[in-house]
Amino acid sequence: MSAGTWPDVNVDARSDRLNRKIGSADGVVPWPGGTMLADSTAYLWSSFKYGVEMFFMISGFVILGSLLRHATLKGFLQDRFVRIYSAWVPALVAVAAVCIVLKMKMFTDVSFLDGLGIFAANLFLLPPVLPLPLVHQASWSLTYEWMFYIAAAAGALLLRRKAPQMWAVSAWAILCGLFVSLYPRSLFFLTGVIVFGCQPWFKRREHWLKLPLLSLLVFLVAWHLTRADKAELTETVFDWLRDGRWVAALTAFAASLHMFASITLNASRQFAFLGTRAFQFLGTISYSFYLWHALVVSATKRLANAYFVPQYGVAIGFLLFFISSFAIGLLVSWASWTIFEVRIAKLVRKMFVPCPNLPRPIRAA
Repeated sequence: MSAGTWPDVNVDARSDRLNRKIGSADGVVPWPGGTMLADSTAYLWSSFKYGVEMFFMISGFVILGSLLRHATLKGFLQDRFVRIYSAWVPALVAVAAVCIVLKMKMFTDVSFLDGLGIFAANLFLLPPVLPLPLVHQASWSLTYEWMFYIAAAAGALLLRRKAPQMWAVSAWAILCGLFVSLYPRSLFFLTGVIVFGCQPWFKRREHWLKLPLLSLLVFLVAWHLTRADKAELTETVFDWLRDGRWVAALTAFAASLHMFASITLNASRQFAFLGTRAFQFLGTISYSFYLWHALVVSATKRLANAYFVPQYGVAIGFLLFFISSFAIGLLVSWASWTIFEVRIAKLVRKMFVPCPNLPRPIRAA
């Protein structure tokens, strides 16, 4: 689609078209519908907003292994604290500053103390578990992560005892199940935990773990059918049990197990590209990219609307927006990973390591 397609359309209308095409900074780019094929494609395309659930699968797998490797639960939680907060704090400060300058709704008509309270609540990742506004729209997943870390550490504490008390283990399991029931998007931590804990079982059935791309498709479509779009407490698993959406949820969960087991055990070559150097690099900076992409997209979107669309039209404007967002996002994410996730994190970890009590030198008489 070229700029000449709309010879009589003014700049504001073109910008509105680009806004609708690009979508919000934290959403998935809408796809224009109109035909059965286009609508089906749009449905599948919008299902990729559930990519966060796939990161939960990875976290469930990796965190269980990390928990087993650490000699103490204190060391595990310290490691998780540094991992999350080394990049989270600067990202939150940057986003909060932009929101204040632009007078975003969470900081509109609030006192200094109220604004400070909102910032502090987000710093400690309280929303959306507590009904407070999100400053960083992606932080809900970090809240889910911390809830998973705490649950995993509590479970390890109970199960590492010489004689685990069944009532305590049962209460822990019920509380974990209740959280998943109330916040269904957290279900897929369990995918990673099951695959990690049952690797020998899946290995013996490796011949069934083919076509992970198909199971990915089933997962995306089935999970989309549940309409699990919100991070806060809205619709729960109990609602799904009443209206039948539990079938779609169960299908999505089964597909996630098949897909994730296939990938982690290298049972198929369909995801072999994940082992390439380029994707390994993307995996390394993925956390920083996740934290900074909304800010980058928001900035480049404003530039695209102001400069690219009036000059080149919607199609070229969208292309330039996409390329610039991705390129700047990679650069910012790499810088964030280098500075915050590596250097700052290394300094913070040293603070948690006690200095050895070295013997003092004996002075000669």
